[in-house]
Amino acid sequence: MSDVDWDAWYVAGFTPWDLGGPLPLLSDALATGLLGEPGTVFAPGAGRGHDAGALAAAGWDTTVVDISATAVDYATEHYPDVRVVLGDALDPAFVLAQTGGPVDLWWDHTFFCALPPQVRPRLAAVAAAVVRPGGLLASGVFPIDKPREEEGPPWSYAPEDLESLLEGFERVHTGEPVHLNPSFSYHHRLVIWRRG
Repeated sequence: MSDVDWDAWYVAGFTPWDLGGPLPLLSDALATGLLGEPGTVFAPGAGRGHDAGALAAAGWDTTVVDISATAVDYATEHYPDVRVVLGDALDPAFVLAQTGGPVDLWWDHTFFCALPPQVRPRLAAVAAAVVRPGGLLASGVFPIDKPREEEGPPWSYAPEDLESLLEGFERVHTGEPVHLNPSFSYHHRLVIWRRG
């Protein structure tokens, strides 16, 4: 996926993207029903699983695929209602084997921004395979205001970056920019697409 050794970062405790709890934008979306009725959800690269845990607590049948064994162990221990699997979240066949088929919701926070620009096109095929027709792809888009010339991770991520790769998805919600992570000066924005 990239040349970053994500597991080494978790082992070293260098995880400035980890808020220690669910992304507030996700908590708000769950509280207001913005994501619809609970169903099945896939959360790629969910790390320690805080967002996945919030989704499961709200009634969603939640599956996580992450490449860090340390993060998977943490999420498995702390969020027993979440299906957490070690593997490649950009492998459509592997993901579908874990989710049991296409899902109602794809939740991304700090997954897309961790992908180098040359790897990002792979996500389109996964989204097309994993999100059912009528399903949602929701993202805590971050860092929306990081200069594009700066290396990542996190790589600069504006809604248009993902939107340009998706086929058959329509943007149905764009939230306001908010600053949520004291470790970074960059902003988040909740964006939701619906698959046709």
